[in-house]
Amino acid sequence: MKNSRILVTGFRPFQGESINPSEILLEWIKKDFSIEHGIDTLLLPVSFTQGPAVLREQLSTKVYDVILLLGQAGGRSKVSLERVALNWIETETPDEDQQIPRQGAIEEGIESALFSPLPLSEWKEKLVKMNLPVEVSLSAGGYVCNYVYFQTLRNLQKDEITSKTCFIHVPYLPEQVVDKGNTPSMELETMKSILRVILEQCLGG
Repeated sequence: MKNSRILVTGFRPFQGESINPSEILLEWIKKDFSIEHGIDTLLLPVSFTQGPAVLREQLSTKVYDVILLLGQAGGRSKVSLERVALNWIETETPDEDQQIPRQGAIEEGIESALFSPLPLSEWKEKLVKMNLPVEVSLSAGGYVCNYVYFQTLRNLQKDEITSKTCFIHVPYLPEQVVDKGNTPSMELETMKSILRVILEQCLGG
């Protein structure tokens, strides 16, 4: 993927959190990678309506080779490379617009899941050999993260755009779990190390 055009997205804090590690990582990418490599970044609202709309507007202005969607998955201990986007909504948690969509298929009459075309197993193998905590996950959940992931893959499919997309979930940061008992977390520098390798792979390194 030499000279790839890359977009990386993250989310604002949600569910009462004051920070979101995906937003912090986005700021780091903007500072350390954007100027040298021309990587675009985009912060998304945690909204079933506005999240996909903001991203689609960005994609209407520029075609990317790779789109990496970052989000927080509290409770996980590893960075999760999401292989599939489920055609399903299931949540009791309102989004930032205080909306809770009905449970069910996102789009009737099509596949029950859409798959990332990126080499996630290869990325995982490389990262694990570096002793970095990474897994390939088969569920991005039933909340906004999965919804944005599915809608992005579906829109690219309908528009016949060949951008390769993956959702990447990151754990809580240590400062987020101070009052959460034994909830797993991960140091920011570890997250950066993992994303640095993934970005290098996308850039052809």
